[in-house]
Amino acid sequence: MRGTVFNLLINIPVFSGISPELFYKMEKAINEREFSRGELIFNEGDPGDAFYIIKSGAIEILKGDPSKNRQMRLAIRGEGDFFGEMSLLEDSPRFACARAVRDSVVLEISREDFRNLVAKNPPMAMEVMGVLSSRIREADLQMIRDLEKKNEQLEKTNKQLIETTQKLQKSNENIRSANKFLETIISASQFFIIVTDKAGKIFIFNNAAKRVFGYEFNEVAGCEISDIIKPVDIEDIMDDLERALSRSETWSGELITTTKDMTKRFIELIGARILDEKGEIFTSLYMGLDVTEEKNIEHQMILLDRMATRGEMAGEIAHELNNYLALVQGNLELLKMNFEVGKYELLEDKLNSIQSGLEEMTKFTDGLMMYSNPEINKETFNFNIFIENELFFLRPQNRFDSVDIKCELDQDLPPLVADRSQLQQVLINLLNNAADATRNNDRGQRKITIRTSYNPQEKAILLSVIDNGCGLTEENVTKVFSQHFTTKERGHGFGLLAVKRVIKNHRGRVWVEDNPAGGAIFHVQLPADIARKRQDVTINSK
Repeated sequence: MRGTVFNLLINIPVFSGISPELFYKMEKAINEREFSRGELIFNEGDPGDAFYIIKSGAIEILKGDPSKNRQMRLAIRGEGDFFGEMSLLEDSPRFACARAVRDSVVLEISREDFRNLVAKNPPMAMEVMGVLSSRIREADLQMIRDLEKKNEQLEKTNKQLIETTQKLQKSNENIRSANKFLETIISASQFFIIVTDKAGKIFIFNNAAKRVFGYEFNEVAGCEISDIIKPVDIEDIMDDLERALSRSETWSGELITTTKDMTKRFIELIGARILDEKGEIFTSLYMGLDVTEEKNIEHQMILLDRMATRGEMAGEIAHELNNYLALVQGNLELLKMNFEVGKYELLEDKLNSIQSGLEEMTKFTDGLMMYSNPEINKETFNFNIFIENELFFLRPQNRFDSVDIKCELDQDLPPLVADRSQLQQVLINLLNNAADATRNNDRGQRKITIRTSYNPQEKAILLSVIDNGCGLTEENVTKVFSQHFTTKERGHGFGLLAVKRVIKNHRGRVWVEDNPAGGAIFHVQLPADIARKRQDVTINSK
């Protein structure tokens, strides 16, 4: 036998009792193999049919750990050591795998050859069992030590887990308490609150939101905010809101929106976006108030203020007229006295003074009526939306109780450039007259139609207010816009005259005609701003 192999085997406890003659007989049974660093000698689960002795290098024994999807190192064997010894006792798959830690040379002895060797040398069997028992005992002790260490680690981990669980339970209780408190606040808030997740889907919809928009939570859960808030005054306002939120800006404004039952609500709205620690969208918050009643009152207050201003003006006018009347009345009294005493030569002078006073009164009132050039504050807006917004405030008024107001609005109207406040008065006067004209109709039969259209030949927008009221006689049709003309018992004849002057100041025209179905049709024509596209118009909802 080669000297190196002989010296190696003779020092291994398994072969310490073998005679030199048997070593020489083993020479043919030994297979010397070389393995490169990292090369696998056998794998876990391979057939266990050979025993290995390390001549040079180092071999690591590895066991698979399925729970962590990796391999654990059980041991490292060096020169003169052996591995795969269980194959000498039983025919079973490999318990672990063996791999060269560095370039190594091992001696391989098959199980069959080794058993033949033991059969021919019985004392050797005792040596083999003693070595294997020692190796197994060593492995058991190591396993026990490993188990004890792991048990300590498990106990420590379990203690930490219990502490962490207790902390989590306390945190969960705090979170549940905070959530309950927050839900109570949100539910009781007078502000409507709508919250969407990072995908833009609604997951909070409080009681105030239910009252304002008319939806139950299960109807809106998972919907987008644009499914709930549907502006009727500014078409792209929700796009403006989302653009502001995308820049992490807070958006606020006023708008008119439709509810579930298609009624209109004037709301104040605030939108804000909340980001997480990574700067990504965590949630979006939309909250506000229904200010419909407040806006109705504000609208009425504006009208009342205008009426109060007119009342003050009327007082001043009455004062001036009283001065003229006092002069006329004084001359009439003197005229009567001169007539009674027979001073007829003074009558002509008094009559001339009376006539002069009446002429001054006429000039004064004509001057008031001709003062029709108020300053015009023009802006560009959508006429249809302007009409809808005004109707929103007019419909609740007592004058329009039981009046069916129908709109037939041309959706392709170009923008209108005009003074909003003056056109507001035009629309109010025309609708008030139409409502008064239908006052004697049976309940449910009072109807007003508002129609808009575009006249391309005139490049003008046409507004028609159609009623089914008492109508106008042929004679009245020609006088309706004249000074002091009225068909009402308590009318003063200023309303339609004011309409005419406003439209004239806007370079438009107004006229009236009989409604073939009964009633009257008032037409207003205003120049359109055809130089601008309709979608470029910015509407001020206020």
